Amino acid sequence: MLFWGDMSDQKTYLANLALHLCQMDPKTFGGIVFKTGAGAHMDRVRSALSQSESGSKIINPSMGVSDLIGGIDPIESLTAGTLIHKSGVLSRSGWNVLVMAERLPRQSAALIAQHMDTNHTDPFCIFDESEPNEENQLGALNERMAFFFDLNDLRHDEFSVDITPISSVGRVLPELSPDQQTMIVSVALQFGIFSLRPVAMVQRAAQYLGLLDGRDTVSQDDIDTAAQLIYAHRATSIPAEEDNTEPQNEPTEPNNSTDTSTENDTLELPEDLVIEAVKAILPKDILNQITAKKIAKVKSNGDGFGLAQKSALRGRPLPALIGWPNDQARIDILSSLRTAAPWQTLRRSQSSSNARIIIFPSDLHIQRFQNRSERVVIFSVDASGSAAMNRLGEAKGAVELMLAQAYSKRDHVALIGFRDGRADILLPPTRSLVQAKKNLAALAAGGGTPLAMGMNSALNLAALVRRSGKLPSMAFLTDGKGNIDLEGQPGRQKAMSDAAHIAEMGRTLNIPSIFIDCGRRGNPELAHIADKMGGQYLCLPRANAQAISALAQSHLE
Repeated sequence: MLFWGDMSDQKTYLANLALHLCQMDPKTFGGIVFKTGAGAHMDRVRSALSQSESGSKIINPSMGVSDLIGGIDPIESLTAGTLIHKSGVLSRSGWNVLVMAERLPRQSAALIAQHMDTNHTDPFCIFDESEPNEENQLGALNERMAFFFDLNDLRHDEFSVDITPISSVGRVLPELSPDQQTMIVSVALQFGIFSLRPVAMVQRAAQYLGLLDGRDTVSQDDIDTAAQLIYAHRATSIPAEEDNTEPQNEPTEPNNSTDTSTENDTLELPEDLVIEAVKAILPKDILNQITAKKIAKVKSNGDGFGLAQKSALRGRPLPALIGWPNDQARIDILSSLRTAAPWQTLRRSQSSSNARIIIFPSDLHIQRFQNRSERVVIFSVDASGSAAMNRLGEAKGAVELMLAQAYSKRDHVALIGFRDGRADILLPPTRSLVQAKKNLAALAAGGGTPLAMGMNSALNLAALVRRSGKLPSMAFLTDGKGNIDLEGQPGRQKAMSDAAHIAEMGRTLNIPSIFIDCGRRGNPELAHIADKMGGQYLCLPRANAQAISALAQSHLE
């Protein structure tokens, strides 16, 4: 069953196999996530699902609670004078096709996940249309979707879909031996997978693969293929290569049990095969992806678009709460009617009023919204010394890269340059790429290194940004060899002492910061200053614009 052909053919084969497994056991496997832009790939999959035996229905991110799981229809209930229930899209039969998954609110993702845990649902086919380097926002759904495929690197003519039904009625699933179960768990641990759900998925997938192949036992190929399907995209670490250079003349202990020797061989060799099978399908840049995940500090709000703030007037709608409307809180008419609807018959029987709708104060709900404050990333760049021009050039590139994404992430970018006894705000907080290029065009470089001045200017600007309601963060690009103090006087010892003092002051402000050491060798003094400020220290001798931009965004979110 294991497929070792061309990568595009392999991905197509595994994707179709995953679709079949989802049809056979949606409760175990949940569904499949396709990361792809709106185009031929998506059209082919959606067409195949709609023409399947079970059919399909569309789920979009704008659907509310009642649309997803059903509930009382307030309008129909008030018209009929009795409770009218409507079914949700999740209760209808057919593939659940979730489009634009990158826009799905986390509340909706959690609701769908809860429904999957407590009810029988048909399999999901989720289309994540975010940028290739962005992580999806599916939250709890990620854990419940067994399969994931990135189709962005496949040409349209290289991908085809075939989900003709496969009959397995009356067949008993092959059993897994204890050794095979142990092997599956061991491989998961080596790839940094510590959840039991993927382990159970791999075990069940291996059994189904044996069933599809007409066998009563689970083979090594079945386990290899199942691990490829489920473990590869979940890997958070890569198993280290074993060192097989052992001394040849080392004495060996006598072994009187041939059964034990045979058992050990059967445990070790298949496990290596599974590991190699999973490695074979890992993306080429998996090491960079894993590293980025490890160093990134992800906030609890998850999406890096600023701090989530509750609002009563505008923003993304949240579930309404019981309350009384006022100048700062608006009434949620639909939620209020939905609460009052079940009690209308009783209230009319107990009231002398002729009103068609009787609403009590306890029925009233107020609207809630969620806003996200805008973020400002402040670059403070060392423009002194012989390497200044290179540092400034790469900093300019990083600023321009971040500004290119400013509109989608609501980010502002500022730039401070410090050199020769002064620190200047070269670029005030802005989202305008045109303005940035004008201000960055002609920057002077050279002279001494007033590190403390650069840090102090960044902190002052960050304080102003915070007072304006935005979220500041700071990125310092320097070799950390300060030689000019806060008074503008030369002297290395006093300059570094002032920098350490500014760092201690900055720590009290609790502003996210990162120090990127662009010197040829790491500077322990700069690492000490970063620690005093409560920031991150990274040594990046060959800093480039892409790396600086990526580090700033991952560490400062």
